[in-house]
Amino acid sequence: MVSSIGVLECPFCDEIFEVKSPDKLHTAFSTTKPVPKSYHADVVGKKHKCQNPKCKKTITVYWYAPLEYFTRM
Repeated sequence: MVSSIGVLECPFCDEIFEVKSPDKLHTAFSTTKPVPKSYHADVVGKKHKCQNPKCKKTITVYWYAPLEYFTRM
């Protein structure tokens, strides 16, 4: 069971950081909540702290299972 890994940019300072999905189902991610009815199951929010020593702000990454994935099956 491999989790998804993605790369994001801190919205405050543009620092690049990696994120890892909480499980195999939640493969899509965003720093904003997804539009209702565009995902299956629930949305999991994971907090990350920016690694830039000048920033250190908390960023919430929302993981979800997009509906497009289930329509392809």
